[in-house]
Amino acid sequence: MKKIFTGLVAAMALVSTVQAADVTGTVSFTNDYRFRGISQTMADPAVQGSLDVAFDNGVYAGIWGSNVDFDDDANLEIDYYVGFSNDINDDLSYDVMAAYYTYSGYSGENYDYLELIASLYYSDFTFSYAYADDYANSGDDSQYLAVDYSYAINDAVALDLHAGHSFGDTWDGYGYEDYSVGLSGSAAGLDLSVAYLTNDLEVSETDDYDDDTVVFTVSRTF
Repeated sequence: MKKIFTGLVAAMALVSTVQAADVTGTVSFTNDYRFRGISQTMADPAVQGSLDVAFDNGVYAGIWGSNVDFDDDANLEIDYYVGFSNDINDDLSYDVMAAYYTYSGYSGENYDYLELIASLYYSDFTFSYAYADDYANSGDDSQYLAVDYSYAINDAVALDLHAGHSFGDTWDGYGYEDYSVGLSGSAAGLDLSVAYLTNDLEVSETDDYDDDTVVFTVSRTF
């Protein structure tokens, strides 16, 4: 599966030479890499980067990477994704994407998995649903529902609100919610954000990963 996604990304990069496309790269630094409220770095900083190709017909593909720390052998996450986005009308649009998450550093173990994500955008709201039928190669499914709201305070700063709910067999008996409130904007060619994150996950194994926190992120897109 990883080879398939790598091939798709490479193929789209080649197609970009004959079809109108935007190619962008982003480098980011954050004091804590959080995924759906849970730290992927044991509350330590992360350096992240992505390379994306977007075509005029709405098709896009990309690759994204970050250091990780789960207090085991994993040290790097690399994700591959392909998708399609389109406008329904002036106020409503949608996006469907397949993402393949990979984790390097393990010896003989494989926690890689595929997830399908659908998003609907209406005005300043984003509604998302994600489904993985084999979460972290565990044999259990995982589902995620989220709603995000971004309000432009002025031309430079936006207020960002988020609420998410994780459920499915992976979270059976302790499905949880995650929330955040933050500010984002741009200055000196950099994208900046700060957010307060909280969740109600109550599992002893996650004590080093799910504390309430403030996350700062600085990124630059080329």
